[in-house]
Amino acid sequence: MKILCIIPARGGSKGILMKNIRNFGEKPLITHTIEVAKKCNFFDKIVVSTDNKNIQKISESYGAQVPILRPKKLSTDTSNIYDVVKHMLNFMDKHESFVPDIVIILQPTSPFRTVKMIKKSINMLKNSQGSSVVSVAKVKEHPDISFSKKGLYLKPIEKNFEKFSNRQKRSLLFHPTGSIYTFWTKNIYDNKSIYGKKIIPLIVNEKEFNLDIDEPYDFFIGEMQLKNWKEYKKFF
Repeated sequence: MKILCIIPARGGSKGILMKNIRNFGEKPLITHTIEVAKKCNFFDKIVVSTDNKNIQKISESYGAQVPILRPKKLSTDTSNIYDVVKHMLNFMDKHESFVPDIVIILQPTSPFRTVKMIKKSINMLKNSQGSSVVSVAKVKEHPDISFSKKGLYLKPIEKNFEKFSNRQKRSLLFHPTGSIYTFWTKNIYDNKSIYGKKIIPLIVNEKEFNLDIDEPYDFFIGEMQLKNWKEYKKFF
């Protein structure tokens, strides 16, 4: 069974300029994801999908392939990950005669993941009737106690929101962490989606693995975790 790892890393980033190759610790952010992917001995290919030649150069220097540069129309803020994956799959099929059974997306903005987590997602997919496996965490800012803004005032999303002030009365919801998306390649062509109809949750309760770097503050938190968390957590 062939498995392809895709690391999507466009050059444009409004929150943090050239975020994917900005130094995170002592090396570019994207290299943390490339290195954990290389530690997995079950990937047939590890590729980076990017529109940027600097990202291409750094990715290749750390051992990932960049078979083709992504077109600009697939590198905007509104680009769909489905289109990005399909673009890579079509190229590799046509030019390398490589068609994977399973695709795994590892986003470089989630630098804290382990080989064990990645392997677990593959096993969960293989040993089930699911169409995909997505890393998720429990929702903390729950919609049952959220508000929208109407003019000068806040309006509760849920009319009976006060009864949900007790956490035990809220429904159990999950959000994707952005770390791992594992799915059958046939989803792309049969369902026009990376998810398919039967999404299996890879529930990650440890906050240390769920950081998604989007803003400078996230970058700060991530670097503090990288430098201090391993020693600090020994006190708890």
